[in-house]
Amino acid sequence: MNLYLIRHSTSEKANPFKKDFERELTSEGRELINRAANGWKKIIPTFDLVLYSPYLRAEQSAKIISEVYNISDKLSKENNLAAGCSTGMLIDTLSLYDFENIAVVGHQPDLSYHIANLCSKNSLNINFPAAAISKINFSSAVKFSGGKLEFLIPAEAY
Repeated sequence: MNLYLIRHSTSEKANPFKKDFERELTSEGRELINRAANGWKKIIPTFDLVLYSPYLRAEQSAKIISEVYNISDKLSKENNLAAGCSTGMLIDTLSLYDFENIAVVGHQPDLSYHIANLCSKNSLNINFPAAAISKINFSSAVKFSGGKLEFLIPAEAY
């Protein structure tokens, strides 16, 4: 199974008049995730499923990805993937699906923790910028320390 962790793209700055989960992508963020997803198509032909956090910026990022890949019917909002999601919650959520290539659009620092927990028995310090993608391969079920990190590509690569 291939797990693609994707950080939502650049969003509005936090402000006291808007709840965190309502923050939207900026116009630059929309362009960045669109350009990145078009670049990913050169190495990732498709996703079988795109799961995303219920936060608006993650949903907007996931929808842009699904438009680029023409897979709008393969989107699913997962409340368990909200900011603060533990790796255990991610594993539990993924266990509900039987697909080979699953993308998860989420948040920092959660995504860095997931990579560390899924690919290592030690802590890792990972920079996971906006609109970046990582690929973790599992030879069997998704489990702690059971994955192999194949790449982490920043959006600026495209």
